[in-house]
Amino acid sequence: GIAHAIVSCICDGLNDSSQGGLSTSFEILKMESDSQLHTSILTILGYRKGARHQGCKKPLVAAHTDVGVVTVLLFDAGDVATLQREENDDWIDVKLPLSIPRDPVFVVNIGDCLSELSEGRLPSTMHRVMPRRGGTVPRNCLALFVGFRPDESLVIGGEKITYEEWRRQKIAKAQQQQQLN
Repeated sequence: GIAHAIVSCICDGLNDSSQGGLSTSFEILKMESDSQLHTSILTILGYRKGARHQGCKKPLVAAHTDVGVVTVLLFDAGDVATLQREENDDWIDVKLPLSIPRDPVFVVNIGDCLSELSEGRLPSTMHRVMPRRGGTVPRNCLALFVGFRPDESLVIGGEKITYEEWRRQKIAKAQQQQQLN
């Protein structure tokens, strides 16, 4: 599928880089039968104009990274919300066309797991969704969150761990951090 093609291209790019090859765990991303190697969640995210748009200062979705391997987003032409990514401690609008031609527009976010497997060469995408002033057309987004099978064995930071154990630890750390803030 498309997620496998995207991840394969990312792996090829990292293998061609001057920083050396991929770790053994990272190589599992390139295996052919991707349907056996990961779990995916496909969901539709909808943003409608409402009371939260007044003032346009609070995010519709708070700043976060995605836990999995990659997230593939397919947007429609709605204009009430905008995706932003963090760059140099500032928020930058992800430029999406206001009208979508026949070819779809995909946005790919690097997840925390892929970031750790690449030893930080691919940083997780910090992103949020903000209301757009003056927008009237609802925005919808089809989101494919790609992760490994829960029992998939990974080597992260030199330690062997299952994807499910890693994911639970990552979520627990994020929850602790949120309570501190």
